[in-house]
Amino acid sequence: MEIITKIQAEEILKRLSNIETRMNIIVEHVVDDDRVLSEDDLLAIEEAEKEYKEGRTMSHEQLKKELGIKCSK
Repeated sequence: MEIITKIQAEEILKRLSNIETRMNIIVEHVVDDDRVLSEDDLLAIEEAEKEYKEGRTMSHEQLKKELGIKCSK
């Protein structure tokens, strides 16, 4: 087993610190795809809001009743 010198250990720590700094920069600039809405997403939301305002939607409870689904808690 090779023993590292104090200078080598300091160099390793310096490099690790640089890697950590770069990783933090990358993490700050990563875009979470789940947070970005596409044009299709926005159009679907607009359509759903329109249907809701027009009364063309039903609640989860109404849908379960219509389908005859009984859920136990």
